[in-house]
Amino acid sequence: MQNAGNAVRLMPLAGRVPVVTSRSPDEDFKASASDFAGQLNEWGFMAFEIPGINDRITALHSAFGAACQSRSPRLTDFHYISVPQLGGGNHGFFPFASEIPRLAKGVADPKGFIHVSGAMLDDIPVGSAAVLHAFPQLGATARVVFDTGFDLAVRFGDFVRKLIADSAPDLRLSRHSSILRILHYRNVDGREILAHEHSGIQMLGVQFPPSDRGLQYILNNGTWVEPELTGTDVVLCNIGAMLTYASDNRFRSSTHRVHRVPPSDDYERWSTVLFIHPNHSDHQWHISLRGEMEEGEVIWGDFVSGGLRKLGLRPARATD
Repeated sequence: MQNAGNAVRLMPLAGRVPVVTSRSPDEDFKASASDFAGQLNEWGFMAFEIPGINDRITALHSAFGAACQSRSPRLTDFHYISVPQLGGGNHGFFPFASEIPRLAKGVADPKGFIHVSGAMLDDIPVGSAAVLHAFPQLGATARVVFDTGFDLAVRFGDFVRKLIADSAPDLRLSRHSSILRILHYRNVDGREILAHEHSGIQMLGVQFPPSDRGLQYILNNGTWVEPELTGTDVVLCNIGAMLTYASDNRFRSSTHRVHRVPPSDDYERWSTVLFIHPNHSDHQWHISLRGEMEEGEVIWGDFVSGGLRKLGLRPARATD
């Protein structure tokens, strides 16, 4: 396995991966099924193009940037522990340096971010959408990106489910439990590593084009690569720890990291990912290698809480 100090190969994807349009997504998926299966087998994640998505992401990042600069109202008025929660305690604004990953040795990642859940978009519970009402441009652009990503993730989820086993249950992906994470990285003391090597908790993750390079993935053969996403309409679909568990390790969680490229004292980076979750109140299940479905007593919400603790982020107590 390559280490952070070695050169990482760039991985051009624009014009080389399937195109999925809003006009005919089902037909596009059907025509590209063998391509997606090959990507999962070789890369451990899937890649495709959504025409026009980079413009929508740029608008979203601009809206979040304006919200970050606002002094009245302030994003800090909507700190995640003060936002009414449908469950899990991880909706709302997370101030700069509020997340300490397991591999960071006690040092917080140099970023601030906001989590916009599907429940927040629907104002469930009542009052949870207050931050989106306070920053209407942020709310409007977040809704467009969320809806686009979730619609496609449902199709990817059904595709992957069928690869697990004929007996695999519907993933029962939940709009309300899913979360759009919009991040703002800024440099601290010349750090090269902005996000340490990790994989997501969720079933699936939809990674949209970031504002700059630096997002790196490890392929199934152990090689690190940097997919070229910036300035393109290329979107990645990651496998999360939930789906690794549900598939009995048939699919490896998509491991990735973020490095600062190139070094600069005034570095900034904007990025957005949609974490796709099942209903957190559903019981965990997995399909054994014998093809049998086994359902446990614990729920997916427990899986989320455990994953957040590993990241050094304690979920707030639910208020609903």
